Amino acid sequence: MNIQLYQQYLQQYVAEAVRESDGSVRGAAEHLSMIQVKGLLLMHKEEKRRALADARTAFDEHRHWPLEIILKHLGVTVD
Repeated sequence: MNIQLYQQYLQQYVAEAVRESDGSVRGAAEHLSMIQVKGLLLMHKEEKRRALADARTAFDEHRHWPLEIILKHLGVTVD
C-alpha cells in the first residue's frame, strides 16, 4: 500500500464530507457512509478503500468528539 496515496485519499474524503455536510460530525459521518469505492478498473483501489474505511471508523466511533479533534486525530486539515 502506498502511504502517500492513502493520505491523499483520506484528506480528499474527509474534506468532501465536511464540505458537503452541515458542519457537524454526524453530517460528515452520514456523507462518508454514502460514498462507494467500486469498479473493476479503479486505480489505487486498496488505498481508497482503506482511507474511506478509516475515515468512516473515526467519524462513527468518535461522534461525541468535536470535529477539530477528529480531524487532528486523522492528521487531516480542512480549509
